[in-house]
Amino acid sequence: MRKAVVLPAVSVAGGILGLAVRQFQLNTAFEPGTGLPIAGQPATCAMWAVAVVTALVVIGLSLGKHRTFEKCYTSAFRTTSMIQLSGVMAGAVLLLAAGFFNVESFVSAPVDLFTGARTVSIVRPILGVACLAAAAGVWFTVQKMKSGQQVKSVWVLLPSLVGCLWVMANYQNWAQDPVMEQYVFSLLAVMLSMVACYLLPGFAFGKGQVKGALITCLLGASFCIMVLGDGLPMCDVALLMAMIFYLLSMASILLTNDAKPQPPEGLPTCGGSCQGCTGCGPAPEKNDP
Repeated sequence: MRKAVVLPAVSVAGGILGLAVRQFQLNTAFEPGTGLPIAGQPATCAMWAVAVVTALVVIGLSLGKHRTFEKCYTSAFRTTSMIQLSGVMAGAVLLLAAGFFNVESFVSAPVDLFTGARTVSIVRPILGVACLAAAAGVWFTVQKMKSGQQVKSVWVLLPSLVGCLWVMANYQNWAQDPVMEQYVFSLLAVMLSMVACYLLPGFAFGKGQVKGALITCLLGASFCIMVLGDGLPMCDVALLMAMIFYLLSMASILLTNDAKPQPPEGLPTCGGSCQGCTGCGPAPEKNDP
């Protein structure tokens, strides 16, 4: 069975197992009244065991020799598979939903009587706008790559902006929570997703890291699945779902293209997957030869 199927399947399986253990941990490893952790609870040890084993398996399967995709984003992520394309587009639709939910969470938040400020961070509506832009960026990127046309570098960078703002939007709540065990796996899910969204655009700038992109995409998706039942607000749940579909699909596409033979030396690494290779990286300047 191809790695393009095996590795995403391992990621999903680890995430589902972690989701079940995480629910057991939340129900048994914390005091009902205070939310403080109960020392020596096996559920906490089991949760960390699942997380560590999942990480080790994903890292182990992602190691090995990989192709190089020098400034060739299209060659790394172009696909004709309807399943893979549907997964990426599902991520775009969920990013769109996450954008509306984040803006709505700020608009509908109550106002503090003493300060006159809303109880939800101003970063939330900014994150919402970034999600809407990223959804459009993913859609445009897919359409351009399907037809072999030029991919604008700005479109592939937008999901990384979402990851950065997502960390900022949650930081205030995390900093106020004295119990790290309550949010540590959500923190890992968001951080891994952010790093993955930064590594994926690197293929358009000659900085593509196949191993790093695969590991962060697969682990980010797995940890996003693990925390789906943490009782997070809908704006975060929608983003978790968006990252699950987007990162798993991008990892599967990258694995599929990585398994193809490396073009002979002297030939474009794109191998004819885009028009003249001009669309693989940033658009050339007007005074470029």
